Amino acid sequence: MHDIGSKKPALLRERDIRWFLSGRLVAEIGSRISREGLPVTAILTLGTGALGLSVLAAATQLPGLLLSAHAGALTDRMRRRPLLIALDLARFLLLLAVPVLSAIHLLALWQLVAVSLLVAGIGFAYRIADQAYLPALVGRARLEEGNRLVYAAGSIGETTGPAVMGALVQALGAPAAILFDAIANLVSALTILKIRRPEPATAATPEGQPLPRAAQGLRVVMGHPLLRPLATVLAVSSLFGGAFAALYELYALRTLHLGPLALGVLVTLGGVGSLISAAISQSIVRRLGIGKTLTLSMLASGLIGLCVPIAGGGFVLAFAALAMAQLGGDLSGTLYELNETVLRQSLTPDSWLGRVNGGMQFFGGLFGLAGTLLFGLLAESIGIRVAFWVAALGDLVLALWFLGTAVGRISLPPAPDEAAFRRA
Repeated sequence: MHDIGSKKPALLRERDIRWFLSGRLVAEIGSRISREGLPVTAILTLGTGALGLSVLAAATQLPGLLLSAHAGALTDRMRRRPLLIALDLARFLLLLAVPVLSAIHLLALWQLVAVSLLVAGIGFAYRIADQAYLPALVGRARLEEGNRLVYAAGSIGETTGPAVMGALVQALGAPAAILFDAIANLVSALTILKIRRPEPATAATPEGQPLPRAAQGLRVVMGHPLLRPLATVLAVSSLFGGAFAALYELYALRTLHLGPLALGVLVTLGGVGSLISAAISQSIVRRLGIGKTLTLSMLASGLIGLCVPIAGGGFVLAFAALAMAQLGGDLSGTLYELNETVLRQSLTPDSWLGRVNGGMQFFGGLFGLAGTLLFGLLAESIGIRVAFWVAALGDLVLALWFLGTAVGRISLPPAPDEAAFRRA
């Protein structure tokens, strides 16, 4: 077992960790700009409605369905650091196309969908490789500390990026904001290039055996008593999260009439919640154990999510309800995601990290794609607010189910069961 409460030398003292985290920080800020900026571009520049936005959101989920399991198998057959650099450079070139097309007056919705599709595909592969690379970079004994720093970088990005996006959209227009994310990916590639720590060679496939298959990741996730409930939560929360992925910007801008700057401030508040969560996670886990931390954070997320469909009654009340949802929801959501990542990495041998991460992303992509399309259709037929009620109540039911799983009984993350993975 790994004692996540034991004191270790601060990772930030190490040069390679500083380069890695500085690149992550810049990339996280940029990704939040384009995450909100692409749908805002569709709404404000192209006049896109609910169904068009659901298609745009679906484009960000489809690669998770088609590519995740294969990307996981590929990640386990190659070194992860050069893969991360190549993926950063590919995202730089793709995102650069949006401001260029806008500048020459050729930007259309299908182009935004195409860019979203390709960038999301690269993003899924990047997330799989990144989570597989971290244990080699920081060492398994410091997974909790390493993930806290990574999530802190993401939280700062969530705090800074949306506010920057709102200001850029107000001042320069939505397409120009995407240029900042393109540059951020270039910076990220350069910082990873500066890392000197040698990466361990990937495990060879046993002689006489076929190359690792993408399906192995799916099989081991569904067969493992702890990975299975984690995958179930990811899948079902991605289904209901489709409402937020497809409709949140439209809901804030057109239903509640909050404006792009207010939208940026709201998402920034979510980043503040995430940053608080990363700061307090270790002390909460020390007190409660990782299992209870996961279950209670899930329950808190389910309850706080009800603030979204409740929002209304004028600018101040609507903003206050969404602010509570963003601040509290991202705090509890990040607390869950951070510790879920630590638990998953701790349970998984190094040679299986890519396939397990790919299997998890597959379930998220499959149900996320279904959710974005389903809630887009629901919003067109029964209204955006009712669609959000369905999603919020669904998340609450999921949280209540999770309370009864075996995950809640874990105090410390178990070490990998190598034999269980070899049998998969």
